[in-house]
Amino acid sequence: MQLSYQKPGTDHPMYGKVEYIVADGMQPICYKTKDGYMPLENGSAPVVEAASSAQPDVETKPLYVLSFKINGEEEEMTFKSKKKLDKTMEEFSQKGYVTDLKTTVYQTVA
Repeated sequence: MQLSYQKPGTDHPMYGKVEYIVADGMQPICYKTKDGYMPLENGSAPVVEAASSAQPDVETKPLYVLSFKINGEEEEMTFKSKKKLDKTMEEFSQKGYVTDLKTTVYQTVA
């Protein structure tokens, strides 16, 4: 048996009341407080554990969003390739009328 200690998240019902959730692998056992250990209420699993086990491994791909201004008007372009993004940014940075180049990366489901 290997015990792990996890801090409860702000959405956990025992947040602020306990310091840690004590678990054996993925199965929660009890709570740790300042005064000692406290059993789980009604044997229910914490919300944090349920949320982490509910999400299977999902393949994601990056989506690059380039935001910029042309003569003061806001524009956006999206790229799936980092190479094309870098090439476009290099070209735009040489243009005097293109300003405020910003890149945002989002993870999309593959």
